[in-house]
Amino acid sequence: MSDVTKVTGREVLLKRPPMVLFGLFGDLSLLVQNVPEEYGGKITADRDSVRIEYKGISLGFVVARREPFSLVELKDDGKSFLNFSVTFHMDPVGLDSTLFHIELAAELNFMMKMMLGNKLQEMVDSITDQIEKAVNSYAEGNPVDFSNIKPPVSFS
Repeated sequence: MSDVTKVTGREVLLKRPPMVLFGLFGDLSLLVQNVPEEYGGKITADRDSVRIEYKGISLGFVVARREPFSLVELKDDGKSFLNFSVTFHMDPVGLDSTLFHIELAAELNFMMKMMLGNKLQEMVDSITDQIEKAVNSYAEGNPVDFSNIKPPVSFS
């Protein structure tokens, strides 16, 4: 029997307007353009889908819903070991900033909940931190350094 586990990330202020962020999250091929070289070939993407093969785990997701400039929802592609959805929420703050947060929902059986339950919040927080750092650094005119981006959490 599976149970839906929901995790909500903290809200952060991103120094980019919602239309820019929507463009980024709404086109999944853009999310993986600058992946560190060590992950090359392990991540494939087009506008509507991403597939990740990492340490023997295969995970894929597709865009389930786009609400221009406010929301992009991703869900599993039906071929993954986990049924989940990830939603990126974007609310405008002034002309050039966005209040942003992530929501994750995953169907977990008892065993999966024991293995992953606590790590899901850690993963959402880590992804939020990396997005905040990358977007705000870029907005301040600094190039984004993708070389030190690591998987958001280790499941080992």
